[in-house]
Amino acid sequence: VAFGIRIFVIYLNQNYFNFPDSFGDARNFEFKANELSKNGFLGAINQYPGLSSYFISWFIALFYSVFGQSELMAQSISLFFGMIVIYLGCIVAEKLWNTSIALKVGWFLALFPTLILYSCLVLREVYVCFFLLVVINGLIDWLQNKNIKSFIIITLSFIAGAHFHGPIIIGLIIFIF
Repeated sequence: VAFGIRIFVIYLNQNYFNFPDSFGDARNFEFKANELSKNGFLGAINQYPGLSSYFISWFIALFYSVFGQSELMAQSISLFFGMIVIYLGCIVAEKLWNTSIALKVGWFLALFPTLILYSCLVLREVYVCFFLLVVINGLIDWLQNKNIKSFIIITLSFIAGAHFHGPIIIGLIIFIF
């Protein structure tokens, strides 16, 4: 259901009308990705922006440099992360509560309009949600087991998430303390 709704939204956005937020930042990120990809894969790698709002453009430029520019491909990458957000949300809910609540959380995430929109556009929000859910999943494992694997997953997820939205690094600092 979630996948079908998102595919339908992408189709409508591509062919009939622009959804809210599908211009502005979404267009700028996609345009920047196209510019970064013009010198091929190695050229794109060499333009790594670090912790920047345009990290998403660089990430998509890596795909563009290999497969060619396609806004639909960029939206599909966001769609992929959006679908994983639903799955991770269910996993976290099941670890915290039970399967019944996890299913309700899954339906909520699948049908929540903002998540639908942002998992269909070239925007950073779905990537931030993905890494935050990986962090929360790791924190639950850390609190239960205190193993080094969970610590590494949490740390790497905070760092990766900070590439899409810098202030997430504050979470890592708090976690380490």
